[in-house]
Amino acid sequence: MPSRIPNVNPSAFPDEQFTLWSIPSYDVGKPEQVLGRDVGSSKKTVQDGDVLLSKIVPHIRRAWKVSVSNGHRQIASSEWITFRHNAFLSDYIRHFLLTDQFHVQFMGTVAGVGGSLLRAQPKSVAKIGIPLPPLDEQRRIVGLLDRAAEIRRRADAARAKARAIIPALFLDMFGDPATNPRGWPKVKFGSLLDRIDGGWSPVCRDGEPTADQWGVLKLSAVKSSGFVGEEAKRLPETIEPRGDLEVHDGDLLFTRKNTIDLVGTAAVANVSARKRMLPDTIFRLVPNNPPCFVPLYVSNLINLRSFRPAIRKLASGSASSMPGISKGRLSALEIPIPPLSLQTAFAEQAERLEATARALDAAAAKAEAMAAGLSAEVFGSA
Repeated sequence: MPSRIPNVNPSAFPDEQFTLWSIPSYDVGKPEQVLGRDVGSSKKTVQDGDVLLSKIVPHIRRAWKVSVSNGHRQIASSEWITFRHNAFLSDYIRHFLLTDQFHVQFMGTVAGVGGSLLRAQPKSVAKIGIPLPPLDEQRRIVGLLDRAAEIRRRADAARAKARAIIPALFLDMFGDPATNPRGWPKVKFGSLLDRIDGGWSPVCRDGEPTADQWGVLKLSAVKSSGFVGEEAKRLPETIEPRGDLEVHDGDLLFTRKNTIDLVGTAAVANVSARKRMLPDTIFRLVPNNPPCFVPLYVSNLINLRSFRPAIRKLASGSASSMPGISKGRLSALEIPIPPLSLQTAFAEQAERLEATARALDAAAAKAEAMAAGLSAEVFGSA
C-alpha cells in the first residue's frame, strides 16, 4: 500500500472531465464519467493498475483494478484502500482480496458502531500478510482464476436468460394482465381457494438443516425466480415438528410480509420442500377441488412486473416495518382466469424452462465451488 496518495478537489476544475471510481459505480461494474463541478468533495488520485478495496460496509466484498486510462484524470472515493506495488500483478492482488482467507482477517480490522458506519482500518489492513510468489507464478494463478470466473459468468448469464423467457412467454400467451387485452374473465382470488394456510415461526437453531432434518422456511425461500427449499432454519430437536405445515411439491406459496418491493412474491414449491415447514410470514394458497387454476400460472401472474402494483396495493403498514398482506385483502384481489387448458400448456413450457434454469443453477454453483477451491489451493500454497 502506498504511504501517501495525493488528493484533488475536482470542483476547482469545473469543466474538466474525470473518471470517478466510487463505491456505487463498483456495483454497476464501471467507473463514472463526471465533470469537476459535479463532484462535491475532494478525492484521491489513482492510476492505471491500482487495486481498490472498499473499507466501508466491509462484509460486502468489493475489490477492483483501475483500468487503462481514457485520457481523463482518475479519481477515487476516500472509502477505497489503494494497493500499489511493483512486486505484484494487479489482477493477482484483486483475486486475493476477494478470497475467504483474506476476508476473515480483513473483518478483524473493522471498527465502528454498525451498519454504514462500520469501516476497516487501513493501518490494520496493511499488516495483513499477502503471499507473493514470483511474477510468472502470479500470472499462472490469475489465468486459472480468470478462467473459473468466466465459466461462472457464462453460467449466470445463461440462467438469467432462461428465466427471462418465462415472463415473455406469459405475455405472449395471455396478454398483459394489467390491461387484460384478451378479455379473460376476472374473478376474486378467494373464490378459487379452498383455504389459505398460515405458518409457524418457533425459535430455531443457527445454520441450515440437512435434507433429513426438519426446518422452517425463511422468507428468502420464496423468490420471483423460484422456490429455494435450502433457505430454511433448523428446528431444534426439542421441538416437535408440525406435519400439517410441511410444504409439499406443487404447493403455491405467497409471502404475506416483506419489504414493499418483495411483499406478495409467489413461488411453487418443489421436491426440496421435504421436511420444510411454513413460517408465519408465508401463506400456502390451497386451490378448490377440482382446481380452476394452475399454480405456475398464478405464481407468474403475481410476480409479473406489470401486475406488481396491484399486489403492492394489498399491503398495509409502513415501509419501514415490513408491510403485510392479510388473507382478506388477498382473497378480494381480482385476477384474470384463462381456460385451464391454456394455463396447463403455459405451465408445461415454463417447467421445461425452469428445468433448464435449475441445471444452470447447478452449473453456476459448481463453478463457484471450483473457483473457491482453486482460490484456496493457489493462495494457500503460494
